[in-house]
Amino acid sequence: MKTISWRSSWLTAVIGLFVLAVIGIASIVAYVGKEKERDLRSWETLLGVVADGRVQSVGQWVDTQSQVFKELAENASLRFYMSQLAAGGDAASGAEAAQVTYLRNLLESTAGRTGFSIASGQAKVPANIDVVSDSGIVILDAAGNSVVETAGFRSDDRLKATLKEVIKTGKPAVQDFFVNGRGEVVVGYAMPIFPVNLLDGRQQVIGAIGGVKRARDEIFPLLSRKSTVTASGETVLLRKDGEFVDVVSPLADGTGPLRKRIPLSNASLAEVRAVLTPGGFIDGADQGGKDVLAVSRGLRQAPWVMIEKIDAAEALKESEGHQRFLITSLTLAALVIAASIGAAWWHGSSVQERSTAEALREKAEELESQSALLQGVMDGSPDLMFIVEGDNLWYSNKAFGALVEEAPANLRGKTLSSVMGPAAAKVIEVLVSDTLADGKSVSRMIEDGQGGLSGSLYLTAVPINISKETGLVLCLGRDMSAQRAEASKRQALMKNLVGVLSSIVDLHDPFSAGHSMRTALVASAIARELGMDEKTQDALEMSARLANVGKIFLPRELLTKTVPLSAEEHKLVQSHVQHTLALLEGIDFEGPVLDIIAQKSEHLDGSGYPNGLKETELLPESRVLAVANAFVAMVSARAYRVGVPINETLDKLLGDSGKRYDRHVVAALFHVAENRPEWISWSSLNGEGKDDAAKS
Repeated sequence: MKTISWRSSWLTAVIGLFVLAVIGIASIVAYVGKEKERDLRSWETLLGVVADGRVQSVGQWVDTQSQVFKELAENASLRFYMSQLAAGGDAASGAEAAQVTYLRNLLESTAGRTGFSIASGQAKVPANIDVVSDSGIVILDAAGNSVVETAGFRSDDRLKATLKEVIKTGKPAVQDFFVNGRGEVVVGYAMPIFPVNLLDGRQQVIGAIGGVKRARDEIFPLLSRKSTVTASGETVLLRKDGEFVDVVSPLADGTGPLRKRIPLSNASLAEVRAVLTPGGFIDGADQGGKDVLAVSRGLRQAPWVMIEKIDAAEALKESEGHQRFLITSLTLAALVIAASIGAAWWHGSSVQERSTAEALREKAEELESQSALLQGVMDGSPDLMFIVEGDNLWYSNKAFGALVEEAPANLRGKTLSSVMGPAAAKVIEVLVSDTLADGKSVSRMIEDGQGGLSGSLYLTAVPINISKETGLVLCLGRDMSAQRAEASKRQALMKNLVGVLSSIVDLHDPFSAGHSMRTALVASAIARELGMDEKTQDALEMSARLANVGKIFLPRELLTKTVPLSAEEHKLVQSHVQHTLALLEGIDFEGPVLDIIAQKSEHLDGSGYPNGLKETELLPESRVLAVANAFVAMVSARAYRVGVPINETLDKLLGDSGKRYDRHVVAALFHVAENRPEWISWSSLNGEGKDDAAKS
């Protein structure tokens, strides 16, 4: 019998170790997968920032062309002359009419000013040579006949077809990219022309005006600007044409514009996925067979999709090395743990049988003693304690009995409504229902007067199981009225103290007046963008407002100095962090306010001060405060210069992300700054915000 028992235990141990190994390996794989997913999300954020900027540039370019032709089409003289030409029949017959001469002069002037002329796109040639221009403007009458064109421009059938469609629909349209007769890729815009008389409200289109430019002169350069993300970054413009995706812009491999067509059936390629689902993140192969990371963005003004992509191998090189290290180290750790558990089990199994009987006897005695102790504790507690099953009371302590003025022994089996009243019972029943539905404890603050209850009552419902009984819920209630009043008083006092300290700093260092408040404003906005909870946001705002109070211990003449500081003076300025911590260390803050302040000048690469901390040692809140502090210091005006423009400041912070600043925080600042036009005023030297980055 002992042999059979030993074999059974041995088999159980082997199975247990095998299950443990499987769970460990699965956990390691899951953890490594999460790390990779985190890196991919980081790249999605960075690529999105670059793509949004490029899309905005291209969109502004299209809007500019639209405005050019809108102004021409709404020109009163042009509409009047076109109306006269339409009334006179064939516009081009006989000697050129005075109206046509005016229109030609108007088009030539506009073309030279907006880039639609020979001079804007091609080299100058002698006047006696007939030069053909790829860029130009043309006007068609209602019948589709050419009225006038700019010098050297010969409108293609493709442009004329677009203009005729505009005449037919009465709506403006983008002239999509196409290859003209000279092999040049051009793009433009078309706008309908209406007569001057608008009295009937149903005017007939009397013509259309449109034009094209060489794409390589203006729009393609907007896509070819190098970004600061990676060396392999590439921006490509795409469009859907039937069952194909056209690559509109030139490629990095030398392929010219409109020279590559991809069937939509190749749904796994990055370019096809970008066109089918614009706005998403892509991790896969592109048309050249290279694995890429990419984001796509659709354009509001035109039927194009932009894809911003980078080489996946380059982007994830560091991440993949880190993942291999994690797999190796964690696997070895799991094996060591499994071996240790096996040895411990082997030793413990021999002792377990001897101790089981003794333990059971001791447990029985302990259970009896603990039951009596628990009853005494619950009855001696000033907090409400009661157990409900459905809407019936199963148990209640003396405090609950005192509340309802009845002995606890008489309450068992009664309904909550009969004991507490329908309104109060309804509040508790909702809490119990939520607890049973979620299978975990639920807490809720019952405010004064809610459900007929007086005072602020903090209720917690905990699901429990006793023997074969199910559906039992333990309810705990504590009167929080005094604590709530004390907390409100303490919070108001803390806010007043922060305001006083900030005012003292502003008086002592007038060139930094408002710096703390601005930093708190920017830090709070970034924290909300990152989804930080309310307590974290409050601690971050408090840290930002108090971060510079130590400056009151520095000489005023040092803080107001308008020339570069010496190395010794820099050290003295940096000591304001220690002064701040020493001044505030006796205050009981809610949250890690002192730790955030201590790390506000630290950098990810360890180049900050005062302790040279690195990435893994820095709190998320201190990373936000570091970026907010640097942003305000650079954007705000100084005593001897105006502030750095916001765009330049953001580019500087983006260049330092991953080295000095957290790239997630910088990306969040990009999104926040787009919606804060009032921050631009900080760059002006107006008596406030004369803060210096070296003194922050």
